[in-house]
Amino acid sequence: MEKDPTRSGRLAFLRAEMQTGLTFASIAEEASDQDKINRSRKNARKACQSVRHFICRVTLSEDESNELHDKLEELERRLQILEEAVV
Repeated sequence: MEKDPTRSGRLAFLRAEMQTGLTFASIAEEASDQDKINRSRKNARKACQSVRHFICRVTLSEDESNELHDKLEELERRLQILEEAVV
């Protein structure tokens, strides 16, 4: 069976965007400077929204879907905690 290069590229994009979001969340969690926290939190939110937007456009295996949705839930949970700390 041939691999679909478009699907592979889209999956790679989703994984990279997810990792970017998680990285920005980590930076926000560890930072002490409020501007850096806010900037990193906003960038993590953008990555989260991007994954949410594009995830339905890629045909995922069950394992890929579970992987991405688990990480998306983790990112959203961490963002919620970061955003509650701002209020």
